[in-house]
Amino acid sequence: MKVAIIGVAHMHAHSYVEEFQTRGIEVVGVYDRNPELSQDFSETYGIPFFAELDELLALESDSVNICSENAFHKEYAIKAFEYGKHVIVEKPMALSTADAQAMVDAGKAAGKLLGVAHPVRFAEPIQNVKKVIESGKLGALKLINSSNHGKNPGGWFIDPELSGGGALIDHTVHICDLVNYLFGIEPKEVYAYAGKSQADLPVEDIGLIQLTMSEGVIMSLDTSWNRPATYPVWGDAILELVFEKGQMTVDGFGRKLKVFDDVSGKIEEFFFEESMDSRMINAFIEAIENNQASPVSGEDGLYTVKITEAAYQSATSKKLMTI
Repeated sequence: MKVAIIGVAHMHAHSYVEEFQTRGIEVVGVYDRNPELSQDFSETYGIPFFAELDELLALESDSVNICSENAFHKEYAIKAFEYGKHVIVEKPMALSTADAQAMVDAGKAAGKLLGVAHPVRFAEPIQNVKKVIESGKLGALKLINSSNHGKNPGGWFIDPELSGGGALIDHTVHICDLVNYLFGIEPKEVYAYAGKSQADLPVEDIGLIQLTMSEGVIMSLDTSWNRPATYPVWGDAILELVFEKGQMTVDGFGRKLKVFDDVSGKIEEFFFEESMDSRMINAFIEAIENNQASPVSGEDGLYTVKITEAAYQSATSKKLMTI
């Protein structure tokens, strides 16, 4: 199998290439709109760099991995499909539902896989949450209280022309993908607040969302970049799940799951290794090699983009948005 890298502005480009090379997958080359970035990346990993995207896409490869700034995801994905490549794109999938839908449509027209990099669903604690849910012992879901906190990443992440926004677009997607993956419930209403802890910030670093989901589930989500730059741990992806017969608390970026059920009256704690990036890349590779459906599909990415778009519309209008 052969892979090409399009865009290295996102730090995940490094971890993904390391995963590819560890598995013996040939990385045929790298392109970035900033030639200095692609050249540095080329020297670090010993792969060719290309000044023109078409030159890279003309090479023999099975798939491309897009880790560019968010604003270029749609353009790069559609061009890769035109060259007959499978596509794995970094989150958020796109800046709008229209762009995300165009990517889905292009992938289907080309007959190629579209995968979206939502790695947290592959984390071992989340996999165990899914097993508990599927056991049915906790009954129906009633309430979700969640957070995805982190540091202000700076750089292009705070340039709205390149990122599409701040904390809302950066952190809504992880948690909402988990909700989609674990429960398959649909968003119905969204009310959001976007704010700035410093007046001169070009994007919001405070994001709060209240959602009404299908099946009567109420959900809250704090997406804020509220970790100091000196904080020793990057962030969290916490779900507090309240059911008819118990509750669970899990941090997708952590290594612990806490489960309580009111039948036994006991609290159980489980601890895990961390390997979500590795698991995700392996799942995408297997899907491509075995002609299977994408483990995180374009429709999955579209799900999170719809919520993010509605959140921005609500925060701007100060009104409840219906999806």
